Amino acid sequence: MSSDNLVEEVKKTNYRIIFHIDMNCFFASCEIASHPELASRPIVIAHQDSLRKSIILTANYVARKYGIYTTMLVRDAIKCCPEVLVIEPNMEKYQYYSKIFFNYLHTITHKIEPMSIDEGFLDVTEVCEKINAIELANTIQKTLNEKYHLPCSIGIAPNKFLAKMASDMKKPLGITILRKREISTMLWPLSIQSMFGIGKKTTPKLNAIGIYTIGDLANYQDVDLLKKTIGTAMTESLIEYSHGNDTSIVQYEGNDEVASINHSTTFDYDVYQIKIMKDSLKILMNEVINRMDEKELAAYNIGIQIKYSDFHQISRSRSVPNPTNDSYLMWSIIEDLFDNLYQEEEPVRLLGVFVNRLVENHQSIKQYSLFDDFSRIEKENDVHTLLRKINNQYGNIIHIGYNKKEEKK
Repeated sequence: MSSDNLVEEVKKTNYRIIFHIDMNCFFASCEIASHPELASRPIVIAHQDSLRKSIILTANYVARKYGIYTTMLVRDAIKCCPEVLVIEPNMEKYQYYSKIFFNYLHTITHKIEPMSIDEGFLDVTEVCEKINAIELANTIQKTLNEKYHLPCSIGIAPNKFLAKMASDMKKPLGITILRKREISTMLWPLSIQSMFGIGKKTTPKLNAIGIYTIGDLANYQDVDLLKKTIGTAMTESLIEYSHGNDTSIVQYEGNDEVASINHSTTFDYDVYQIKIMKDSLKILMNEVINRMDEKELAAYNIGIQIKYSDFHQISRSRSVPNPTNDSYLMWSIIEDLFDNLYQEEEPVRLLGVFVNRLVENHQSIKQYSLFDDFSRIEKENDVHTLLRKINNQYGNIIHIGYNKKEEKK
């Protein structure tokens, strides 16, 4: 796969050259970077407890050869390999190495979008006018591994989704190019659960209607059934992804195109109850929507942020074909992101909701088809108008609308 061909594709189609850089076994790599003598030993990062019921946060590749994996219980890992070394998480250390990682990336380009403590997107379109994309990726990977002892895998593609999928294709220390014309041979054969944007809650729903691979999704004929199964917004975005399409841009600091609105809340204590988390997300979404209404804006991209009690932080977002400030649509996306992202039984300390790729509200006209239920659309618009009036008069309320099951009573 020639990166020169990718550059030519970029010139012809106005695509970007996007890198997704994902650190390999990051927490374990940080421990090995500070204690090189651990490199040949099977190690896992997990909280120490007398019953060995804690969940493994990361396992190095030596441990994985014994069948040990992330989210496995420590006691089960010990059964697989009695010699495994269990190391208590040290978030200060991991944040230190994360800063090294991102500081180095900033020597390459300022167009960086962090995805979590150990991964991020880079728009290197302009950089690759002077250096071959593969050569640049090799330099980044070699420097991180040899100078800082932080191994990584890199995906190279014309958009963020394909770059993310490419970085997962070869680990550790992989570099993979994924171009749109290769999706039928490289992307479609992959299992549906490996697709970025699909999590543990969505996978069984798709399996139940006969979708087991990304190719199954891309070529699925009963779109109405798919919408009933996973919702309209998710159907539209995942079908676009399955065909290698992604219009989202790398959201880097200082980019005027990436205006954003966000709200977050930090809890005074560890929160385990999912209901409290979802209620908090509803309130945060309401605050975001109110600010969008005040500025007469709509968003192409909706996302959430979760920070756990061990300070591990992760954020995910989803793009929509038409910009929106619709509470029903936004909540369906936020709830689905949360259901797929939240690590069950892990205490949460911070939640956030954000929107970006904002446009003026008059640009957010939805293209309705002849098959849309116009009576439902009119009713929902009336509800949204009423909610806005109540917000203006009485302040914030939970901006999630009515429950359709209750409506029938």
